[in-house]
Amino acid sequence: MSIASNEHEYWARERDSQRKDLVRRKEALTLRLRAGVRSPFPHEIDQLSKDVVSTAVLGKNPDESGGRIYLLEFCGPGQPGQYVKLGSVIDNYRRRVLQHRRIARVHGFALVDAWISDQVPDPKKLEDALKGFLRIDHREHDGEYFLNFDIEKAASVATMLTEAQRPRHASYTADIDDQAQQTIG
Repeated sequence: MSIASNEHEYWARERDSQRKDLVRRKEALTLRLRAGVRSPFPHEIDQLSKDVVSTAVLGKNPDESGGRIYLLEFCGPGQPGQYVKLGSVIDNYRRRVLQHRRIARVHGFALVDAWISDQVPDPKKLEDALKGFLRIDHREHDGEYFLNFDIEKAASVATMLTEAQRPRHASYTADIDDQAQQTIG
């Protein structure tokens, strides 16, 4: 196994370890958010929003520029009460995430989870492919907004698609496509 592969696995384990705490915190705050917490949000909600983004990029290329795809989960009052925003960015992903946080906050929604890819060569093409895969199994969507959607499931498919973009042997890429279909179906 290569050094790069070992380092990649180390950071993936580190992100997974930190996600356990984030998921616990998200679950604890979801009921409050669905009840209709108004902006400015309490410190623990703002802190969770910041921590999920930091954890999502832990161990990935720290350069904020470059193409990436992202999944952002927001929670707030009323119906649907939760949605996942899928998007791509070719410049500063942190700036784009902050824009989404501000827009959601106006409507009483807070960022409670995030998945952000490492840099990818063609983020728009990858975003379109991911939308297509996610729409196969989930009918409640409006463009890139998926209502009442499991971000973990979406992140699994997104991870497989981004891994498939890495230069590999052709049979490895076919295996990734098969895994994505099995995860969705």
